Amino acid sequence: MQAVHSGIDSQPLLTIAVPTFNRSVFLDLCLKRISDELDSLSVEQRKLVKVYVSNNASTDSTTEAISRHQLMEAGEFEAVHNAENIGAELNVAQCYTSATTPYIWVFGDDDVILSGGLRKVLDVLLGQNIDALYVNNYWFKDNYMENPVRYGNRSISIYRDSVDFARRTNVMLTFISGLIVRSGIALEHFSGIVCGSNLPQLGWVLPLLRDGECFAVIEDIVVAAKGSNSGGYGLVKVFGSNLKKITDDILKDKPDVARAIQNGTIVNFFPSFILEFRRGSSRFEDKNMIDGLKKAFDGNWRYYVFLAPLFVLPISFACFYSLLLKVLRRLLRFALI
Repeated sequence: MQAVHSGIDSQPLLTIAVPTFNRSVFLDLCLKRISDELDSLSVEQRKLVKVYVSNNASTDSTTEAISRHQLMEAGEFEAVHNAENIGAELNVAQCYTSATTPYIWVFGDDDVILSGGLRKVLDVLLGQNIDALYVNNYWFKDNYMENPVRYGNRSISIYRDSVDFARRTNVMLTFISGLIVRSGIALEHFSGIVCGSNLPQLGWVLPLLRDGECFAVIEDIVVAAKGSNSGGYGLVKVFGSNLKKITDDILKDKPDVARAIQNGTIVNFFPSFILEFRRGSSRFEDKNMIDGLKKAFDGNWRYYVFLAPLFVLPISFACFYSLLLKVLRRLLRFALI
């Protein structure tokens, strides 16, 4: 297959689209880092990138923050100010459907692109005709440079099989800022099974996994993601029952891909949140986590190995068991997924 862009030309290649609502402090840093990344590119490279912000009727200083950066970016920056709050999911979808470029990077307003990250993304998009690109990331609490990452010449992994790509990324396919995807996917599932799931991005990500032919992962760290900045919803419902239902439906013709996503969610995602829940430090509204996870994943042996013991063991033993699980994951890696 021929690459979408075999070299640099004047046609925009990528839209970085940021949905936002009443988080002007985070948005200001997010847009500053995007601006810094654009400034680090050549004039021709900057022509490949558009910036789009969807302001969901914010009542704080979001409009002022957007205006400041819009002036800096001149004609490469478009902002839409919704007259009324259309809801988080529709605002995210509006970012995706706004793209007139071949690729779209819907980016969380509290996340940041690390130095050199945009150039790495463009290099991959220019060199490969891919359907979805996942970029490696780490979580930060207060300062995104509190855990500085040493950049090296880490590889770009190319996958021709969506099952292998799903085994590598699994639950992280729900992390919006970690995915650059092909635009123009019809949102046929958005008003159906995806609606109200808190996972609107799966309306375009999963069809790409179902129908796509080439996927990639930048193994170097590209994004710093703000942690401890979400909550107020049922974690088990969203990443348990909702995720399983959506993947089973959209990927019904590729059940191995659906299982890879679900298995990775059990193995890599839920163990740490169960311990948070038991310690009383969870920010999520899960009143009956045990029943919710059992209902979502009963019949999957990974549930009985990676999750169920963490509920019944005394907390000190559960913490020790969790450490053993981490060792097991490192030793077996994709064999568990």
